[in-house]
Amino acid sequence: MSRTAKSISTAMAIIIAIVLAIIGGVAGYFMGSSTASTVTVTETKTGTGATTSTSPQYVLHVAWITAPSPYDTHTYFFYRFKEKVESRTNGRVQIVLHPGGELGDQSQYLELMKTGDLFMATIEVSRFSSYTSALNFLSYPGLFRSTDEAMAFAESDWLLNYSNQVLNQYGWVVLGITVGGARYFLSVPEKLITSLDSFNGLKLRVMGSPVYVEAAQALGANPQTLPYSECYTLLQTKAIDAMENEIAAIIAMRFYEVAPNIALIPWAYAWHFVVASKKVLDNLPSDIKQIIIDTAKETSSEKNAWGLFVERVTGIQFLVSHGARIIQVDTKPIFDRLEQGFLSKHLNEIPEGARQWLQNYRSSMG
Repeated sequence: MSRTAKSISTAMAIIIAIVLAIIGGVAGYFMGSSTASTVTVTETKTGTGATTSTSPQYVLHVAWITAPSPYDTHTYFFYRFKEKVESRTNGRVQIVLHPGGELGDQSQYLELMKTGDLFMATIEVSRFSSYTSALNFLSYPGLFRSTDEAMAFAESDWLLNYSNQVLNQYGWVVLGITVGGARYFLSVPEKLITSLDSFNGLKLRVMGSPVYVEAAQALGANPQTLPYSECYTLLQTKAIDAMENEIAAIIAMRFYEVAPNIALIPWAYAWHFVVASKKVLDNLPSDIKQIIIDTAKETSSEKNAWGLFVERVTGIQFLVSHGARIIQVDTKPIFDRLEQGFLSKHLNEIPEGARQWLQNYRSSMG
């Protein structure tokens, strides 16, 4: 087993051991105290004299876009990050949480971190495309063939170093990279997806990205870039046959009610970067800076493991208990088609280091 695979397995064991405590703790935290603050930007306070847990020297604000929930991986990450950093710094640092888009959207987070007015946020990889195209390859359908593979790459030194080479110039430091989950296919009752042939002529809603459209066409589908907010009704009225989404989103949006067939074909992944303000991080004392760097990396690994647990265990259990049909599919013909009909046309957009990493990983896994 590779070192990264062992890391994921260890983190999975940790998650399963503490999951009930975390769920209760997170739920209690959000019910018992408001994360909304009159302070809407990061402020770093330097105090004098003795340090106590009630008088932090540094108050660091962090933000994420999803609503607080004990099952949301962003909530999980920041609750654990806050708990660990405050404990490991003996109260010298206070982490103030801003969930649910309190401080705006992810584009605004990036600008606030550039100026040092926000310390940290989780950012979906597509948000960087306004600044650089160097990370777009991560979202290409068919590039990663399993969640284990995607998570191993997320936690690789190569990707962390490459991402920082790309993003440091904009005032951001990448402290961790996580996988939001596999984007599976869900379809209406009459349109089961059981093989590559099932995609022929399928009216498939995909995200409004040219590469998603192109990849869907390579599979033989008829891609539709329709508004996400309308997908439930579109599936209900059979205006579309299918769409693709993560397990957590399928549950949150209740898509399983109108598209109960869930084909476990991990054709693409959502990638979330744990990003810190370079300006703020560089001005912290070296010991606190190192604690934050180490804790973010550690908790990113836990976030990956928690997401995998939701995807493979609790999420599937929920869907089955609510009448969904889970379909296991031979994915090799589908990935082979994506490689031949889509990825081969975009090889120059995929860094050589990433291609080499994938080749080595697949060789090591047999």
